[in-house]
Amino acid sequence: MHAEAPDQPTVSAPRPIRFGLSTPGRTDLGPLLARARWAERAGFSTFSLSDHLDAASPFVTLGALAGATDRIRLGTLVVNNDLRHPALLAQDAATLDRLSDGRVELGLGAGWARAEYLRAGIAYDPPRVRVERLRDTVVALRRLFSGEPVSTDGPHLALRDHFVVPRPVQGGSLPLLIGGNGDRLLALAAEHADIVGFTGFGPDRDGHNIRTHANRAGLADRVALVARHSAGRAHRPERHLLLQLLVITEDRELLATTLAQRHGQPLLDVLTSPFLAFGTVEEICAQITRLRDDYGVTYVTVFDPHAEHAAEVRAALGPDAA
Repeated sequence: MHAEAPDQPTVSAPRPIRFGLSTPGRTDLGPLLARARWAERAGFSTFSLSDHLDAASPFVTLGALAGATDRIRLGTLVVNNDLRHPALLAQDAATLDRLSDGRVELGLGAGWARAEYLRAGIAYDPPRVRVERLRDTVVALRRLFSGEPVSTDGPHLALRDHFVVPRPVQGGSLPLLIGGNGDRLLALAAEHADIVGFTGFGPDRDGHNIRTHANRAGLADRVALVARHSAGRAHRPERHLLLQLLVITEDRELLATTLAQRHGQPLLDVLTSPFLAFGTVEEICAQITRLRDDYGVTYVTVFDPHAEHAAEVRAALGPDAA
């Protein structure tokens, strides 16, 4: 009589990596419509707009794009929470979700461009206050999108039996992305977001972005922080990374040397930064899959100037790309 073989552990296939494209707001709608349609054909998962007072409104613009596209998700990367009251933000996001038949991915941030605040006469509070205010917004949005009337009595938000009209198609499942770099913000994202966005930079006291945690050890530290704060959740948030550069080149070291000299960084830091993807198509594919295998990142976004190269890499990834 032979002993039964022990059950073999089930090994699930690695999750495919999806690509997003981030474009600045523009007032010239024609090229933007063409770009969104191109991104949809190229297989990008999300077409996102930034949110600044010196550019077109992301919600108005995405509303126009909703009628010109069919499948691609429409996102904000990211909304400055301090520029909109949460009741208005909920209305804008829900309306866009209706117009796009449930394709909205709402990216949120605590705000960082101090000069923009000053021009608009908005108080630029310390990071702790801005993140606390964002937390109140996120908690309220979850309930509003689910159809609940919401009352709050906190120092940053006072709603009285408020409800959102129209209801979003996705309801309470409308995905929230919270992006940033600091401890407080990433802890908030880990606890409440569907998608946590790693940026590799954050604002200093004057609201100027500076690179921190932009190397491998830094990203590992940020990922570990998110893992700790999301440990009690039934569904862990998806991990997203904002690539600062994606360039196909046959001479990786030459480009790295140029970047290191331009930004005053050590060459090794540039060559190994997880927020920079450059080299041959094969080398970039290896860098992208390493983000998934080493850090659990299954969603990357590139900026518009790198879109064509990103599309080529996405195609080369084959089944590894969503």
